[in-house]
Parts: sequence; C-alpha cells; structure tokens
Amino acid sequence: MTRRELLAWLETRRPAPPDVLRPSLAAAVDDAALSLPDHLALLGERLLARVAGRPAGGRELALDLLAADAFITYAFEAQAEADVAGLAALAGRVGAGDGDGDGAGGGGGS
Repeated sequence: MTRRELLAWLETRRPAPPDVLRPSLAAAVDDAALSLPDHLALLGERLLARVAGRPAGGRELALDLLAADAFITYAFEAQAEADVAGLAALAGRVGAGDGDGDGAGGGGGS
C-alpha cells in the first residue's frame, strides 16, 4: 500500500483522530508492500519500538505512543472490515512483533 493510499484511508476514519495527533500519524506513514492491516500494524510497532528505545524519555514521546496505539487499533479495524476471520491471525502477528506480514516473526522490519 502506498503512503498516499494509506493517508487517504486514514482520512475516512470516524471519529477522526485529534488534530494534535494527525501530524504524528502522517509523519510515520510510508510505502509498504503489505496488506492494509499489516502495514498499519508495522507502523504501530515501529513507533512503539521508538518509544521503548528511549526509556529515559518523557512527555516528548507521548504523541509517538498515542500514534502507535492508534495504528495498532486501526490495524484491527482494517482487518475486521476486510475479513473478521483474520483477526486472530493478525493478533498473533502483532503479539509476536511480526507486523511485516511475512509470518516469519522477524520483529516487523524497519
């Protein structure tokens, strides 16, 4: 999915994310040859890794943490819209840190 396509999808979400969070979401989006749910999960995992990699961080990491949460939530929303039967598999990939969609448990790639 391209960055442009994913940003367009995010614009359709209701309720819309708070204005203060939108730039953090947009800044994290990139192109990826993944399904929408896996792409969203990967973005969330990357942001969460960024936050976890700065254990001494403070409030400056709040928007990254909120964006990570939003992307993971959106991943499950997108999966439910596409095929609710795939929710358990997505949960397994996210829980294993494998948001890259290849099923290899590789930590989501970077």
